[in-house]
Amino acid sequence: MDKIHKPVLLKESLESLNIVPDGFYIDCTLGDGGHSFEIFSKLSDKGLLLSIDQDQYAIDFVKEYYKENIKENWIIKRSNFRKIADLVSDIHRKPDGILLDLGLSSRQLELSHNRGFSYIEENEPLDMRMNQDLGVTAKDLLNVLSEKQLTELFREYGEEKFAHRIAKEIKKAENPLETVGDLTRLIYKASPADNSNKNPSRRVFQALRIVVNDELESLTEALDKSFEILQLEGRISVISFHSLEDRIVKNFFNNKARSGEGELLFESHIAPTDEERRDNPRSASAKLRTVIKKK
Repeated sequence: MDKIHKPVLLKESLESLNIVPDGFYIDCTLGDGGHSFEIFSKLSDKGLLLSIDQDQYAIDFVKEYYKENIKENWIIKRSNFRKIADLVSDIHRKPDGILLDLGLSSRQLELSHNRGFSYIEENEPLDMRMNQDLGVTAKDLLNVLSEKQLTELFREYGEEKFAHRIAKEIKKAENPLETVGDLTRLIYKASPADNSNKNPSRRVFQALRIVVNDELESLTEALDKSFEILQLEGRISVISFHSLEDRIVKNFFNNKARSGEGELLFESHIAPTDEERRDNPRSASAKLRTVIKKK
């Protein structure tokens, strides 16, 4: 079982957490387990790691890939990170550090288990649910929402400048949209050609995934709960990949710093090095921010 995903800003995020061997740490986004494994490797038998993911496929992969490494003090739970306070209620320890890596893993894009996360996989259904227990799929949104509602969705959550043209093309379609290819063909039709190498579908797919999984509300709630349960002098580090997420994180951390409840570890944020961008192009837009709890 080969690993696919390269954890972004690995060295920088681990340093930002200031890991102590006997400490308690939470990785809110397990993914392929890259960050979690490196955190766990720095812990003693008295240390504790809780890894969370709502994607059962990710959990199954990590439990198999790291089966020789997982011990009693590496706990893995399936849940949305917005429920972090409930997940630690029976642990009776306050975390010393919490990490959130908000990007999709390469495995979710390249082995999406028929969920349609990638705009490359034309035959996959328009699902986009991280947790298959969720009720609404991307297909439901596309086929049920009005042209105006889709325009607002693409504009607000995808920052798509051709939102109205794309929404209009979708609602003009003769048949209900079923697959990734059904959608991408309409997006290409509605989007003017440009000279960039970026796929014109990326912002629409981002918008749909955010709404299907309620990602921004989940992030806001997770930040609130994480700061609440954190040990004094504990740290929250967040790796974001697009402006909507980063704005939420930046505002939350800055508000904590202004109120005196927190202190920013970095004046602004940490970005990947040129070398990491070359080795892992998906890291290009990543930003790492860290806040230290003071009150």
